[in-house]
Amino acid sequence: MSDQPDPTIHAAIPADETVAGHSSTTPTSHATPAPASGAFSLEKPGFVDGIPVQQLVRETREFIARITDKDRERLAADLTESGHQRTIQSGAPYLLQGFFTGRLDLDVELTRRYPSPPLLSNATFAPKPGQQRRHGFAQFASQDTASTMTIEIHTTTGALEISFLMYSMIGVHFTLGAIAEPQRRRFLDLMSKNDAIVFLWTTARWEQDYVIFVIRSSYARMYAFGPGRVEAACRLTPDNILQLRTWLGGFWQGNPDDSPTIENSPTTFNPW
Repeated sequence: MSDQPDPTIHAAIPADETVAGHSSTTPTSHATPAPASGAFSLEKPGFVDGIPVQQLVRETREFIARITDKDRERLAADLTESGHQRTIQSGAPYLLQGFFTGRLDLDVELTRRYPSPPLLSNATFAPKPGQQRRHGFAQFASQDTASTMTIEIHTTTGALEISFLMYSMIGVHFTLGAIAEPQRRRFLDLMSKNDAIVFLWTTARWEQDYVIFVIRSSYARMYAFGPGRVEAACRLTPDNILQLRTWLGGFWQGNPDDSPTIENSPTTFNPW
């Protein structure tokens, strides 16, 4: 497990966002006077940059709530598209039921169940992001290579094979069948946002393997679910998310080319 801090554990307001009338910089009306030369400056208790802590907490929660509402609306559209809106209360997992009805915050609940997944900051792609082939393989690994996650894509069947491996000994595997074109477009669009909850699944939705990405301040937590079998989680950096989006887009948005080239040969991890 990586000991690096996780920006997704705590809700954060992106630097370029404006929340409830306050920009990411200190407003003039709340500015703290500069201390006289040689004076020792102390922040007034209960204030951050001149703004009351309670106000910041309230505005942050309101900001996240607005994001969550949009995520919930997109989930409703997904379920209506596949006809699952009638069965979510009876057949969906508890977390999805609670999120869909607004009873719980999916981000908070997943973080509670997976408090410290490994950060996979190293990535390799074959072919390179943006290029097209009939078969692709991507690998994400922690700095010590103790934890890895791989994604294998087959353009002939449209299937995705996702595997999590720990210490080259224990692994879990997930298979996502053909993903519908509207779902592909929606996924690629949402993966470019700074804050979003993104579902990657087939028209079977939660009845077969699926993946949830929770993106906060461009960092992502990835959760894979195999109904009734196994679950797995990891964290990805903003650069890795951007590359993954571009890599998948190369397969989903063009005609694959199976001609090999030297520059496109995969780079593999060698722990030795």
